[in-house]
Amino acid sequence: MIVIVLTMLLCVALGGLVVGYVAVEARRDGREIFTPEGEEILASAKRRQEDLMVRGEQFARRKVRNARK
Repeated sequence: MIVIVLTMLLCVALGGLVVGYVAVEARRDGREIFTPEGEEILASAKRRQEDLMVRGEQFARRKVRNARK
């Protein structure tokens, strides 16, 4: 059973390496990796990540202030 799981993990890792290699080569040739819709989704995710980071920092500051009281 362990051999099967390790083989599956190896296949997934090799697949990831192939996808990464193809993506890097496409970028070097000047081609876009994502469609315009994909770029929009990625930009939206980055904006949400930044908002969550700010909210998390504010929450942490409030908790630290309350813990000191």
